[in-house]
Formats: sequence, structure tokens, C-alpha cells
Amino acid sequence: MSETGKHGKKSEGSPRHRRPGNRAIGDQLRQMYKGVVDESVPDEFLQLLEEAEAKERAGNGTTGGEA
Repeated sequence: MSETGKHGKKSEGSPRHRRPGNRAIGDQLRQMYKGVVDESVPDEFLQLLEEAEAKERAGNGTTGGEA
């Protein structure tokens, strides 16, 4: 009796048995992610973060969503 996954497809069990296309997709996603990680943060965004942190340290930075 064969096992089926949650989508009705035959369960392969091990990552080594994945389709070749999945490997290519994974490689492309890793390359894209690395590109995003390697990008520098814009100066304007860093300035906004610094201002927000300064307000929080001064006691003026409330999130309003604390549960």
C-alpha cells in the first residue's frame, strides 16, 4: 500500500527524491535572496530607524498595539 501526501500525490519521503525542477527553483531563490541580503540599506531608512529608536529611548515611542 503506497502513502500519499496531503495533496493526494505520492509521498517521496526524502529530499533526495525531489524533482529536478525543484532544485533549480531552490537555487534561483537562494541567488535572489542573497542579492537582497547583500543590498545596502538606504540612508533615509537608517535615519528613520535611528529617530524611532531615539524616541523609544526617550519614552515617547509607544507602539499602541501591546497586548
